[in-house]
Amino acid sequence: MSYIKNNFAELLDAGMKKVGLTDEELAVHISVSKMTIYNWRTGKIKHPNSRDKVLDCAEALQLTPKQCAELLQAVGHCPEKYQAIQPPVPVVGVPISLPYQFFGRENILRQIYWAWHKTVPESIVVIGPIRSGKTSLLNYLNYITQAVYLRPNQPKGWPFDWLPCHFQFVLVDFQDVSLYQPETLIKEVLLQLKLKVPTPCNLASFSNVLKRVKQPTIMLMDNIEVGFNIPTLDAAFWQNMRFLGNQGKLSFVITTTESLEKLARDFVHPVSFFDIFGHTLELEALTECEARELLASSPKTFSEEEIEGMLKESGCWPAPLQKLCDRRLQALLL
Repeated sequence: MSYIKNNFAELLDAGMKKVGLTDEELAVHISVSKMTIYNWRTGKIKHPNSRDKVLDCAEALQLTPKQCAELLQAVGHCPEKYQAIQPPVPVVGVPISLPYQFFGRENILRQIYWAWHKTVPESIVVIGPIRSGKTSLLNYLNYITQAVYLRPNQPKGWPFDWLPCHFQFVLVDFQDVSLYQPETLIKEVLLQLKLKVPTPCNLASFSNVLKRVKQPTIMLMDNIEVGFNIPTLDAAFWQNMRFLGNQGKLSFVITTTESLEKLARDFVHPVSFFDIFGHTLELEALTECEARELLASSPKTFSEEEIEGMLKESGCWPAPLQKLCDRRLQALLL
């Protein structure tokens, strides 16, 4: 049976494989029968009649706003209703998850542009203290080319209105204990890249799959120190990552609180992996202009005196600035 590209059946099947949901599990999540899911996934029934069921599927599959819009459009529904439901700005207590929640870092993004504006994108180390916005930066890089909503006149930070639209990204957070086995991590990477998972799924087959990839591919690795501490990710694993980086099949962005020199002293296995990194970027506080833009996004307008106080107390670091903004908003509601 042939399908049009990106119809509901294809999108549903791909999304279920990516998050590892069975027909039965998805059926339970959205309160339909297992056979209904099977019929949607195989195209025997073209799509749900209910828009709410499509949105339930999107939630279960953990889709981005753009992916959800594609799912709605595949069944003939307008995505505007979904796009209008946006999480709050500023974000408090957790990293940003959507590009429109991202503020500042224009200098960092420009440096990333120059590192990636090469025949083979160069690998980058991002260094910053805890809660300086490292994970938020990776989320922005991962999702900016898929963004269906940005703030009015939101600066993208890239020179010449450039976006890495021809790149593909994969995000690995080493705080996720499910990725502590090489085979599981490799499978997750390939699923994010929408590549077939080989059998057996090991370092050798992983390399063979990536050798056929033509598109510039960036692996975003968050909390790299945690990754280096995982015993199952041994010298062979990091040597393979280095090999793929040297072959131009993968470029990396890793985040850390330490310098490469200290990491090299503290960890034995991944030392050769460090050789592929040509750029080290350090996250600093937002500029005053960037911090003011963040505060201006508040649903309530602050006085100049309040703004000056928050800028001074936070030092323009994003996490404390967001908390101060949230605290002030709560006070205004009392």
